[in-house]
Amino acid sequence: MNATAPRGASRKKRSTLLLVAMLFLGPLLVAALVYYGSAGWRPAGNVAYGMLFDPVKELPASELRGVDGSKLGNEALDGLWVLVYLSQGPCEIECRKSLYDTRQVRVLLGQKDQRVRRLLIAGAPPPDPAYLSEYHPDLLVMAAASAGSDFIQAFARDRQGLVDEDILQLDRVYIVDPLGNLVMAYESGFDAKGLLRDLQRLLRLSSIG
Repeated sequence: MNATAPRGASRKKRSTLLLVAMLFLGPLLVAALVYYGSAGWRPAGNVAYGMLFDPVKELPASELRGVDGSKLGNEALDGLWVLVYLSQGPCEIECRKSLYDTRQVRVLLGQKDQRVRRLLIAGAPPPDPAYLSEYHPDLLVMAAASAGSDFIQAFARDRQGLVDEDILQLDRVYIVDPLGNLVMAYESGFDAKGLLRDLQRLLRLSSIG
């Protein structure tokens, strides 16, 4: 009796430790599978509304500067999920609709909205600052000219490595993860509800950002 009791207690202790380890490590393992694991792993069904970069693409380092030339601190985006929209010109009908949709997506995230920022990479001429200030006060605006060609070309290359020369005119929205990787892309006229569902799923599965 005295010999078996310690062994039983020891087994119970090991089982408890294993359960605790699974609770803490499980989300990390799932996130690793989603982003960096087997390319063939996918949940069943049509779960992605955007175009998935498989594998994800790392964005080159770039100094963030506003359209007025002011330096934007990189810490504004570090460790966060980012909805990136690229626009050529003063941001007219299509641009404004995309900015509205991404704003609403972020609002509908509720308490998780602090994990997500929005970034507009703008060509010339720049968007109307009065419009952006009134309707999109949370939006970071970066000048495309200051981003560097390597940075812009990273967005321009599609999943097959082909280059879209007029990337600023394609009205695309991208999801960038907290590690600076391109994860998903959405073409002009994208489904905002689909973007929301994709982003909610990424936030739920991710243990970063």
